Amino acid sequence: MDKGIGQVQAAEARRCVLLMAGDAEPLEAMLADSLVHVHLTGRVDDKRGYLDGFRGKYRFHDVTRGPLNIRIWGDTAISVGPLTQRLEVLETGRIMDVTAITTQSWQREPDGRWLLTTCHNAPLAG
Repeated sequence: MDKGIGQVQAAEARRCVLLMAGDAEPLEAMLADSLVHVHLTGRVDDKRGYLDGFRGKYRFHDVTRGPLNIRIWGDTAISVGPLTQRLEVLETGRIMDVTAITTQSWQREPDGRWLLTTCHNAPLAG
């Protein structure tokens, strides 16, 4: 396996753990300042909007990624794969079960860290 592929897999696994732990500071550190996050509803957030939602709107009870198809070109990686989440809307207490296909782009920094630059979620067909 390409070393970069393993690093991207590890970065995404860490992101999922941080979501479930509610740990905003290290999560913020792995997001590019130019982050574009497209939710299942089609709503688009920048980094600040994404983190505001994470901090004040949702609690992630479970985040699971299926097999990821990761392709790397230089310092850019694209990852595509299934995502399941169980999250709580804090304002109402409503539990949401999400099943999606997610496409992400990652950028390798000069220090070797991978930052999430784009995340686009779509309902899983079928």
